[in-house]
Amino acid sequence: MSLKEVCQERIFNVINKITEKSRYVIMIVDHNSYRILSLLCKNEQLLERGVSLIELIDSERNNLEDFDCIYFLSSEIQSVHMMIKDFKDEKHAKYKNIHILFTSNISKDNKILDLIATNNFILKRIKSCACINLNFLAYESRIFYFQNSINLYNYFLSINNDILSHISSMLLSVCSCLKIYPSIRYQNSELCRSFSHIFYNSIKNLHTIYNDKNKTTNENNNKNTYTNKNTYTNKNTYTNNNTYTNNNTYTNKNTYTNKNTYTNNNTYTSSDNQSDDCNDKYPYNNNINDDTLLILDRSIDTSILFIHDYSYQSLCYDLLNVNTIYETNFDPTKINEEPYEDKYNNKCNDNNYYDDKNIDMEKKKKKKKTDAHTVIFEITNNDQKKEEKEALLSEEDHLWSSYRHYHIQDVNEIIKNEISAFTEKNAVVKIQKKNVLNPTEALDALRSLPQYETLIEQYWLHYYLCNNCFKLLQDKNIVDIGLVEQDICCNVDKYGKELNHQKNLTSVNTIITSDDYDQEEKTRLLLLYFMNYININDNDKMKIIESAQLNLSMKKIIDQFLKLNLHNSGYYLASEEPIQLSSNKIHHVLENSNKKKIKHYKNVAKNSKYELSRHEPIIKDIIIDLFNDTLDKNYFPHVDHAHQQDIKTGHTPHENKQNVSRGTIWDFKTENKNQTKKDKKRKILIFIIGGITYPEIKQIYEMSNELDLDIYLGGTNLLTSKVIFDQFKQFDAS
Repeated sequence: MSLKEVCQERIFNVINKITEKSRYVIMIVDHNSYRILSLLCKNEQLLERGVSLIELIDSERNNLEDFDCIYFLSSEIQSVHMMIKDFKDEKHAKYKNIHILFTSNISKDNKILDLIATNNFILKRIKSCACINLNFLAYESRIFYFQNSINLYNYFLSINNDILSHISSMLLSVCSCLKIYPSIRYQNSELCRSFSHIFYNSIKNLHTIYNDKNKTTNENNNKNTYTNKNTYTNKNTYTNNNTYTNNNTYTNKNTYTNKNTYTNNNTYTSSDNQSDDCNDKYPYNNNINDDTLLILDRSIDTSILFIHDYSYQSLCYDLLNVNTIYETNFDPTKINEEPYEDKYNNKCNDNNYYDDKNIDMEKKKKKKKTDAHTVIFEITNNDQKKEEKEALLSEEDHLWSSYRHYHIQDVNEIIKNEISAFTEKNAVVKIQKKNVLNPTEALDALRSLPQYETLIEQYWLHYYLCNNCFKLLQDKNIVDIGLVEQDICCNVDKYGKELNHQKNLTSVNTIITSDDYDQEEKTRLLLLYFMNYININDNDKMKIIESAQLNLSMKKIIDQFLKLNLHNSGYYLASEEPIQLSSNKIHHVLENSNKKKIKHYKNVAKNSKYELSRHEPIIKDIIIDLFNDTLDKNYFPHVDHAHQQDIKTGHTPHENKQNVSRGTIWDFKTENKNQTKKDKKRKILIFIIGGITYPEIKQIYEMSNELDLDIYLGGTNLLTSKVIFDQFKQFDAS
């Protein structure tokens, strides 16, 4: 089940309910809600559902007094200020009626509620106001992360319950969209322990609140009658065939059997005829017991933050420095000023969610930083001139979606072969390129065929990405570094021979003392070395850092990262059977886990197609152990065993129809009555405080297919080595 699809269904359900009753509708978004929306759907899909126009709330907009307006806003008070400003002139209000949809809960923000409640003119025009719980970025079908400016070090310097409560509310929204009420396990660190209990209390409170509300609703609206019985008889039986669908909503839709009798000294007679296929509407009845949320923090695997990964997606984001962070556009000090002049520039795949006619084209050209997940590349147009294009790296691109987790060498060959095969089938192109199979010449020839313009641009993009990745690999001598990285992390060389500390240290020194490698690459290698070896004293660390001749900025990054002490609480250090090692001896972290992983890496080295791709993210081992129910219960305990027992025994509430006109929307009635086996898979949700990486993303897709599970991965940030370095540079500045 795709996370993006279920989120898309949620927003479409709300829009459909509004456009069914309103003939003319436009949508107003702020920058944060726009990002959420743009990841979920295209402009055309909203047009098909009756939304005539989508605009940014801080743009100059015309009055459309005959149109109803959907304000899809983040829970930021400045957005509400801007909405109210649209109705400042009561005689010339911008819109007719309004529907307010918040991305997250505002019940605790009295300022927002007061702002709306004290404006009588707006109150008269509000037709609906709801929270639809979509305050996260559904980045891919199995991947999500959060919009925030909190850096990695913020989570580990000290535990801030306000920060943890904030990310808990966002994670709650994810569970809501996936319709899971999971058992909760966590990495036994102080940070994960604190967060897991905050999250558990949040979901438990919702359980209680919505159960109480639904109980009241059922008592008031249900036509069923209850007859009091003073004695209990064996004839009065109740079979729990409850169907529970969780969107963090706990609502009742019960199926009763055996004469519809309830054993709690009451005889229950139903006037409703429940059919046996009632359960088909809610596919989670039989599988809800197995759904799991596993909460980790970034200390679980620090090597994956700095090692080079050679799968296509990972390498592109790493070497080409593709941005993963959306810029913050709002300035709270300018709420009452005129709209911003510098409008957000959306050029990706023609998904123009708003009218950008007011955007200064010169400012577009001068923009220093590309949007998140976009790359700029050059193609040759029909006039044989170089033309700059901007492309979004997303699952909408079938080439990217198909090959993003392949090794870069395989992708390079596949793209070249596909271009050759495509041109060979076209006689005109074959003549024009004079049977020369050079991909560049083939693409130049294909540019003359307008019907293939979109496809050719995609091939140009991936041809460009592959070429630039290989160029940077060569220019930065990363292949040499990569071999040392693999040896350090696996403690096994490419031939499957186990290495010792002195051998790896010699290899590291060879790299860091050479002038052939840049500062960042040396820093990454040193961090990998320090992450994987225990008992390196401070003097030795200082000496090896000095020998690398790093600049002050890189030295501070190493020092600050090591001070977080993440590498001393990793997964392999929690082995149930640690080897007895000298307390002063420098040894590899894998030697602490009975060398089982070293043996595994020996086998990998002997069978691996690529010697630079032997290392595996720790998350793979965790998923396998979780699947086999062998995950260490001491290092990954359950939050609450009583809660776990409730789930195992099926004591879960049931679904009830939601009111979209007001309140918080946690769930919608599933329209599809014929759920497939694919929809009923066990769900595992892994959440990493501190952020997730692209090698881990790759593992999620591979393990989902291999184990036939619905596995989802999310984190507070989407990390690359550049993102981490930039974060620690900010830390130094602060």
